[in-house]
Amino acid sequence: MTGVVRAGFELTEHTADVGVRAWGSSVGEVFEQAALATVSLEYDLETVRPADATTVVVEAPERDLLLAAWLNELIYLIDGERWVFARFQVDAVGAIEDADGRSAWSLRATAIGERRDARRHAVRTLVKAATLHGLALRHTSHGWVGEVLLDV
Repeated sequence: MTGVVRAGFELTEHTADVGVRAWGSSVGEVFEQAALATVSLEYDLETVRPADATTVVVEAPERDLLLAAWLNELIYLIDGERWVFARFQVDAVGAIEDADGRSAWSLRATAIGERRDARRHAVRTLVKAATLHGLALRHTSHGWVGEVLLDV
């Protein structure tokens, strides 16, 4: 494969879980695509109006753990705060130094959507959490790839 990598995702069956494989030319694109994959399980993206936005900030001690933390924060916003999202824009992702001087990873993104309306946003599948089993985020010769299992 040469040229520009087109970002995307695929869902795979895995016993009682659903696997997500997301890819893109940047780490940010992988996080955006993994988020779209996750929310596409929960509801129909076509029913969501991009009427509002919320900033999402997460940190984790390692880059691959940041992927799970990101998805788990979105799951909380969907289930706990009753958001539905249509788009995601990763504004910054990278290494930081935490308050104790240790190396960590941070992500800041904008999630665009609206508050859930039960008449328009029927729940398809309840996603409970992004698990750490098989979690991976790596750079390849074709770009970045992330893999995560979702507990459904």
